[in-house]
Amino acid sequence: MADIDETTSRHGLGAQLWGAVKGALIDEDPVAATRRAKLQGSRAPADPPATAAVQAPSAAMSPMAAALMAQVLSKATAYTALTEKLAPLETIVVDERTRYQAAYALIKSSRSVDQVVQAIAMQHLPALEAEAARFGAQLEDKERQEIVARSQELQALTTNIDAAAQQVARLREDTEARIHQIEATVARDRERQAQLTREIDAKRQELAGVQRQFDAAAKSVAQALDDAKATVLRHLA
Repeated sequence: MADIDETTSRHGLGAQLWGAVKGALIDEDPVAATRRAKLQGSRAPADPPATAAVQAPSAAMSPMAAALMAQVLSKATAYTALTEKLAPLETIVVDERTRYQAAYALIKSSRSVDQVVQAIAMQHLPALEAEAARFGAQLEDKERQEIVARSQELQALTTNIDAAAQQVARLREDTEARIHQIEATVARDRERQAQLTREIDAKRQELAGVQRQFDAAAKSVAQALDDAKATVLRHLA
């Protein structure tokens, strides 16, 4: 059954979440993209983007939370089977309880309420935890790429500046021209040092901001899944 299939590798999510913050155009994981397109096809053209169709009813999500929710729900389960039936009913059946019951009636021959609830608790929430771990690893990679190299260069420049300053002291008695040449080099190094310091601070702030946004997104998705579980239990149990 599709509910118990192993999750297909989704190595592209970190890039998607990063793109949601940076505004970059990153290729989406094929599994999530296919599911997103399928869900979007069940809506009328005037409806919101497909990410809304796979979310449980909740407050509006940030772009990062929407991308994360789409990935967390990208694997077919009893719960996603229910959301697929709910989507086309949203503009037809106003009453939420009636809508859930109508959607469930379409899948009850192959899905129980317990299976729907268990899918949220045992498949989608663990999927969220896995994505959080994957995102954390990719954030560390970003830090290595964008901060470590600059820090090494900064350290080298600092060492060079100290050595140059000592050399100036030794050579001052020999020739003023040589001193001016070395001081000019030091000035360039100091300018680069200040630039690198600013860049490192900016990158640290940027990465911290991304982490905060991801934490908020993960919290938003967890809350949405909790709300979905409560709604399923309230309407279908």
